[in-house]
Amino acid sequence: MFFDFLFFNQLALIICAVLIVLALFSCFADSFFRKIHENEYRNEQLQPVSVIIVSDNNALELKENLPAFFSQDYPQGFEVIVVVCKDEDGTEDILKTFGEHENLHVTFVPTSAKYMSTHKLAITLGVKAANNEWVLLTDADCRPVSDKWIATMASNCASDRTLVFGYSNFDKYTGNFKRFFRLHNEYRNMCQASKSYGYGMFGSNLMFRKSVFMDEKGFQGNLKYTRGEYYFLVNKYGDEDVIAVDLTPDGFVEEEKPTKKQWRNKNMFYMETRKHLNHRLRYRFVFNLDMLSFHLCLWLSIAAIVYSAISLNLLILVVAALAFIVPLIVRTVTACRIFRLFNANIPMICIIPFELHLIFHNLKYKLKYKFSDKTDFICHKF
Repeated sequence: MFFDFLFFNQLALIICAVLIVLALFSCFADSFFRKIHENEYRNEQLQPVSVIIVSDNNALELKENLPAFFSQDYPQGFEVIVVVCKDEDGTEDILKTFGEHENLHVTFVPTSAKYMSTHKLAITLGVKAANNEWVLLTDADCRPVSDKWIATMASNCASDRTLVFGYSNFDKYTGNFKRFFRLHNEYRNMCQASKSYGYGMFGSNLMFRKSVFMDEKGFQGNLKYTRGEYYFLVNKYGDEDVIAVDLTPDGFVEEEKPTKKQWRNKNMFYMETRKHLNHRLRYRFVFNLDMLSFHLCLWLSIAAIVYSAISLNLLILVVAALAFIVPLIVRTVTACRIFRLFNANIPMICIIPFELHLIFHNLKYKLKYKFSDKTDFICHKF
């Protein structure tokens, strides 16, 4: 009887079974445990490409980053179209210094444009000005990490594809959590895009067909929302089996370290944007399930360890300790594999604290959004 009480009473078996199930589920539910179905087809008949760069008071960024675009090794030919949303910092003067590049084209969003997103209008103007079918879109504060960026992205342009999803992350001067947050979000977006439908894109590295964009009337239906242009593009045009996901490091771009205001805006605008995306409930359910199972597993394991110490039940103690440790090890190993895949120099010791912090980070901005002025997120002011 004493042996049964310490180890195999009914309550102990139920607690152990719950902990084992939670531990296993939290490992398999991990966002990094999922696998991206990378595009295996490579098109050898490459076509000319139009690179569109959206600038919003980005004179300094253009001065630093444009040389990386013009130095691209792409014999098939490319043009660079810079669309200026706002110029209050001498952007036009900086662009004039690159006048020797015949493939540079510059256009400005009319100052009279009202009641619509200037960034979405800028992309639309850039697409209309493009002379090529395939358009490669990014922002002025981004730069390719390789001179093979265009070639890498263009190699995915098959006849049955509409979008090419490339990776972008913040540069090495950005804090570890921000880079982890971007990678965690973008990896989930890439997994979703590679398997079925496109949900969205947190970064700024997207290739798409001009003809499809024009035929489907671009951003029609969401022009009034100030930001979220990459999310709306992927969500609207990323139907099943039309997206190619590229994980080749030469196809990556880096975004400069965001200011506190920029970081806040990225998160706040996403809170508004996600309300208008297709498949949002299914997508968020997967993430919430990951977070819930992980937190539940850890906290219940701790509670079980305390209970086993009080009740002197060695079986619960052993199982609870394993249920606590195993998910930490598995999720750390899994995350390190993804870090290597994306050349993310994030310390291994940060993985678990950052994963635990994700849910609180999202909750913070959800609360900020709830009490914010919703007219800040739309162009129609009433």
